[in-house]
Amino acid sequence: MASQTALSARGAYRQLLRATRVAFQDDIRVMIAARQEARRNFDSHRRQGIDTPMQINHAIEVANILKHNIVQGVREEGDENAKWELRIHDDIERGDNDSIKIAGKKVKVDKPCSS
Repeated sequence: MASQTALSARGAYRQLLRATRVAFQDDIRVMIAARQEARRNFDSHRRQGIDTPMQINHAIEVANILKHNIVQGVREEGDENAKWELRIHDDIERGDNDSIKIAGKKVKVDKPCSS
């Protein structure tokens, strides 16, 4: 059982590293910081315990959020007035206008992203 949990933890850690590479591809500083935080969290839960499956599941969920829901915005370096461009990759979860509803009510965006 312990080796099976270790393999699951190792797999979750690898998923997390891959997700940081996808989410922060062009931002090495943020990617390194995210990987250091992942390592710190895994190191702090090194010993198998009663919450190990929960910790592994949490790591997999974080990896999924990073890979499917985080979009980086970039603009031309040195130009504070440049427009932001979003780096949307193939793994980003996309919705349509019908998916932007809360309890059957439409959501109105008051301010566009570029403001």
